[in-house]
Amino acid sequence: MFMHMTTLEELKNILEKNRDKKITVVGTTCTGKSTFLKEIPEGIEISKLAPPLTDAEKEFYYHAPLTKENNEKMIAMVAKRAFARAGEPVFGTAIANGTELVVHLTIDDALLKKRTEMRGVDFAYAKTMQEFMEEEIRESGLPVVEIAVRE
Repeated sequence: MFMHMTTLEELKNILEKNRDKKITVVGTTCTGKSTFLKEIPEGIEISKLAPPLTDAEKEFYYHAPLTKENNEKMIAMVAKRAFARAGEPVFGTAIANGTELVVHLTIDDALLKKRTEMRGVDFAYAKTMQEFMEEEIRESGLPVVEIAVRE
């Protein structure tokens, strides 16, 4: 659906070359993380690694407005409680604990706008998420490989 074979092949090559590392693949909503996960059987969605959220945490996580403060709380609830493992790349919108290499799925605004419209996702929400994620990547000090998502 959204997958560009070159992008998938590039991602698979990076994961193969770095299989001994704890990797998190991050991208804002609509960058194809779920689609890529279907093609990478050893990959795992970040929320599956974290302990289950309480009802109150779920309510906050799924319904709180996306602000910087709320984003930090959401990261603490999921990403910081999820631990990356070598050979099992983690896919999400935040960096899993213990990550040694970040693979960042980048997307240009025109393609992001097209994809958010197709999925009924608010473009401004996706951009805000992208900005927070890029800040987290910068602040992490971890090595980063960028892959441009294409149609």
